Amino acid sequence: MRLLLIAPQPFFEPRGTPINVRLMTKALVELGHDVDLAVFPHGQEVDIPGVTIIHAPKIPGVGKAPIGPSWQKLVYDIALAEKILLRLLTRRYDVIHGVEEGAFMAWLFARLIRAKFVFDMDSHLTDQLRYSRFLSNRVLLWLAEKMESAALRSADSVITVCPYLTDVAKRYADPLRVFQVEDIPQEFPPPPAGHTQESLRAELGIPHGALVALYTGNLEKYQGIDLLMESIPEVIAGSPPATVFVIVGGPAAAVTHYQARAEALGIAPHVRLAGPRPLSHMPLYYEMADILLSPRMEGTNTPLKIYTYLATGKPIVATALATHTQLLASDLAQLATPEKVDYARAILLLLNDAERRRALGEAGRRFVESRYNYDTFRRKIGQAYEPLGRE
Repeated sequence: MRLLLIAPQPFFEPRGTPINVRLMTKALVELGHDVDLAVFPHGQEVDIPGVTIIHAPKIPGVGKAPIGPSWQKLVYDIALAEKILLRLLTRRYDVIHGVEEGAFMAWLFARLIRAKFVFDMDSHLTDQLRYSRFLSNRVLLWLAEKMESAALRSADSVITVCPYLTDVAKRYADPLRVFQVEDIPQEFPPPPAGHTQESLRAELGIPHGALVALYTGNLEKYQGIDLLMESIPEVIAGSPPATVFVIVGGPAAAVTHYQARAEALGIAPHVRLAGPRPLSHMPLYYEMADILLSPRMEGTNTPLKIYTYLATGKPIVATALATHTQLLASDLAQLATPEKVDYARAILLLLNDAERRRALGEAGRRFVESRYNYDTFRRKIGQAYEPLGRE
């Protein structure tokens, strides 16, 4: 089938939704489909064999759209919709597949040209608007919820990434049209020649023999970086082994903000804010880590990085919220309430127990390798698309 996949995101960026979109298009091409991908203009240039990438135009005075709802995203949504509308004048599609708010565009355009419509539900958009505080007006939130539910009811196929979103989708869509396709661990290119775990430790000024607690991801508020920062003094007070907290990711402004926060809390000697790092360097960070951290405070979808964390064979300390517990149980991760003292206790427990670190890490690796791999991902995408070709 010939299909248009609408992903209103800067593309490519090494984070959750863009990574999933890249993997999705790769699988769809391998399944025999002809894929056009419509995205925002910013991000790294990538070549995906068999995929034509359509960029919205850059707009003077409007910077890159940040993560989450924003006025910049609305502007680029409109620009992308105009670009797609022009595309539809010259190219026919059998399926229009929309990711996140791109589902609303896909819904309208699919009705316009009488194509099949796929709602790719990476998050619950109504929840996302509430969490972000982008919309506070109850009437507008109600309207957003009504639009989302109507789009779900109209979808020929709904793809979700976790049990919570599957339950939401089945409230509105025919359950036989809802397909859960979980993320899989991210793959990284090999480290550059001459770069080793030892050279990385030296670059970050990590003392020999010190343990490393690692966080990777963006530094948005919902990720719980404030919880992590507030937990570190509690960890230090608990007399742990020598430990350094390494935080990878985030734009320069966020890195500066949290560096100042670390200094205000008196924990700067124990914290390294590395900022964004090349994908090829990430294997060294994971190799260096003794513990992996996910202090997420909000959200309902399982973070893609959790699958990557599990694949490293390193133990995870995660908040005991649905965003984590729909995948992780106490035999796969050290779970803690989203409160600084309890989160610190969970970190301390692992810092002081090498055998539990090893056991959790190995259990997590076995779990993800057996259930969440590319062959399984591609098979599930095929199952979601198979009914579209029958009707």
